[in-house]
Amino acid sequence: MPRTKCGATVVLTMSRKRNKKGQALIEYAFLMVLLATITFAVIALAGGQIMGLYGDVSYELTHLTDPNTVAPDGTVLSPGTTPGSGSCPAGSSLELRGHKWICR
Repeated sequence: MPRTKCGATVVLTMSRKRNKKGQALIEYAFLMVLLATITFAVIALAGGQIMGLYGDVSYELTHLTDPNTVAPDGTVLSPGTTPGSGSCPAGSSLELRGHKWICR
């Protein structure tokens, strides 16, 4: 095999390896776009539930030492009492979540 033919083969192999680096970068970019799209979709679909959960956790953290509970209509109840059954719409029941009574 002549030396020039061998040298051309090495150059051709090197140029093919360089092209694969660009391909990996494009695949990585597509993967990042896909993950970002899935993340935004999950936040859009479950945003209301996440916001409600954040509100409950925030309320509990600001009222850690508060002995009173809060009824669904916003009135403060003394410890150990349950709000009246008329404070929730028909078909829902009261549930105590930390310091707050919630209609579920």
